[in-house]
This record gives sequence, structure tokens and C-alpha cells, in this order.
Amino acid sequence: MKQDTCRVIVWGAGGHGKVIVDALLASKTCSLVGILDDDETKAGTTVLGVLVSYSPGSLKTFRQTLDFDRVAIGIGDNYVRDRKFQQVKACGLESMNVIHPSAHISRFVELGVGITILAGAVINPGTVIEDNVCVNTAASVDHDNYLETSCHIFPHATLTGGVRVGKFAYVGSGAVITPNLVVNNYSQVGAGAVVLQDVAEGIVVAGVPATEIAKQKTRPE
Repeated sequence: MKQDTCRVIVWGAGGHGKVIVDALLASKTCSLVGILDDDETKAGTTVLGVLVSYSPGSLKTFRQTLDFDRVAIGIGDNYVRDRKFQQVKACGLESMNVIHPSAHISRFVELGVGITILAGAVINPGTVIEDNVCVNTAASVDHDNYLETSCHIFPHATLTGGVRVGKFAYVGSGAVITPNLVVNNYSQVGAGAVVLQDVAEGIVVAGVPATEIAKQKTRPE
């Protein structure tokens, strides 16, 4: 795929950021000009050959230095990713959709902005994905699902047909959500869980079948 004229930076130099860098390098859709991170100790290091800069200041300041017009947010935590997403928007910049070339996305899928869809993920027709959602490695999102803002579908998780995942919710690695259920806002489904009924707002479920094990108290700032 031929590169266009866009210049993108990745915000986040951790493990998730590394996967985002890899997806961008594989897709070759933009010129990757650098990585920003809030950890000063990472400044001057590289991730997959891309230089990391410390980012205590505003994106506008770094834009003058690095000359970029899009930002790919390389952060897995829903709440931190949302804060970065809002900061990018406030600066008048574009949060880039990062889609690994090995992902399969039906042409009948509706996508928002700032979305991440990683290697081997499958998104089937009728699905709607709102802004700042992450669909991680090899996740399966079948027909007619609805993923609300800033939720995260972890590697190898399976959403069968007609599932709705609420804002800031997590679906853990290898979890299965059976058809026509709702995982409500701020909730968390543990790794390997099998969900057979709706997950109430702000709780953590785990096990087979999934049952409540805790409250999830974190909320966006």
C-alpha cells in the first residue's frame, strides 16, 4: 500500500504502544515520525527502531518539533486512552484509526475515529464501533455487535452476534459473550469467562459461567 502524505506520532511507548507501532509499520499508510511518552526515563530510547520523546508539554508544542498531523494512541488502559483521546481532540488534531493489514473488517461495518483493530481480528457485518475503541489481537467480533466509546476487547475474546459492550468496559482475553447480551458501562469480564447473562454496570465478572466477583469503581475523569 502506498504511503499518503500524513505524518503520525504514537502516544505511548509501553507494550501496547509497541503493537501499535508494529501495526502502523505493517500497514504503510502514513509516515511514522516518532513516539511520545509521559515517562521521562524512556526519552531517547527506541521502540522497533522509532525514537521516543518525553511528553510533559502540550501536543501543539511537539507538533512544531516533529511536524505531525495525526496521533495514534498506543495505550491499552481505557481511562488513560480516553484522556489522551480528548487531549488530541482539544488540540485540533486527528486521532488515527490503526488497522493491522491482517485484520478482516467487513465493508458493512461502521467505524468511528481513534479506533485500534490489531492483527488477526475479525469484525463481521452489521457491527458498529464507536470512537476510541480497541479490538485487540485475534479478537472475534461477529455480526451486529455494538462497541461503545473507549471499550476494549482483549486478545482472542469472542463476541457472538448481537452483543453490546458499554463505554469503558473490558472484555478479557479469551472470554466469550453469548448472543444478544449487554456488557454494561464500566464493567469488566475476566479472562476466559463465559458470559451467559447481561453484565450489570460497574461490576467485574469471571468464571464459567461468569459470576460477579467484585465492583469496578474506576470512572473517567
